[in-house]
Amino acid sequence: MRIILCTDELCLARMLSVVLEGCDLRTCRTTERVIALAAACSEDVFIDGALKLNDGFWEMLESSPRHRLHYVLVRSALTERDWQRARDLGLSGFLTDPLSAIRTFIGGDAQTFLRRFSVPDGQPALPLASVNLGLGVHYKQGERCLLIDHRLVPLSEMEAKLLDLLISREDEIVTRSEIAETLWQGHVNPKGIAKLVSRLRCKLGPAGVLVQGLRQGGYVYRRPPAQ
Repeated sequence: MRIILCTDELCLARMLSVVLEGCDLRTCRTTERVIALAAACSEDVFIDGALKLNDGFWEMLESSPRHRLHYVLVRSALTERDWQRARDLGLSGFLTDPLSAIRTFIGGDAQTFLRRFSVPDGQPALPLASVNLGLGVHYKQGERCLLIDHRLVPLSEMEAKLLDLLISREDEIVTRSEIAETLWQGHVNPKGIAKLVSRLRCKLGPAGVLVQGLRQGGYVYRRPPAQ
C-alpha cells in the first residue's frame, strides 16, 4: 500500500514521514495535487492535509478527479455542511486534530494508522474501504461482510462488532470482560463469548487462525507480516 499525502503544511508532512517510516509514503504540495492524483493507482491511499475546510478547499476537491481511497487530515472541527459535501464526494474518512494523533501514534503499519480516521459522532458513516485482515481475507466494514476468494460472507451484528473490536486493538489482548462490556454492556456468560468467537473464526476461513485465544483469558488478533 502506498500513501500519498498532499499538504502545504511541512510540519505535518515531516511528522507523518517519521511515524510511517516503514511505509511507502509520498508527499506533494497542493500545486502538484492533480498530477499526483493522475499518477495514483486504485490501491493507493490519497490524503489531503488542511488547516480548515473552507470553500476554497471544497472547490479544489470538487474540481479535481475522484480517488477511491480518499481521506482528509484537518485541524478545524467539521460542520454539518462539511459533512454533507464529504458524503457527496464519497470521501473515506477524516482525522481531526492530526498533529495530536500523529504524536501519540507509536509503531504500526499504514492500515493501523488509517484506522485512526473516523466519522464524527452522530453523523452517518461514509463508505469505508475494505480492511485487509491477512491470508487473502478482506473485511468490508460498511457492508458488514467478508470477502474471501471473491466470495462474500455476511456477518451478524455481534460478529461484526467483535471483529471491529479485535482489529481496532490489533496485537493487544482484549479480555473477556472488555468484550462483554463492549458487546453486551457486561451481561453475558463467558461461554457465550467463546461461541461467538468460534463462529467468527469459522466465517473468517483461512484468517480464523489470526484470532488467538490466550490461556490467561481474552483474545488477540495478529495480522501476518507483509510478504
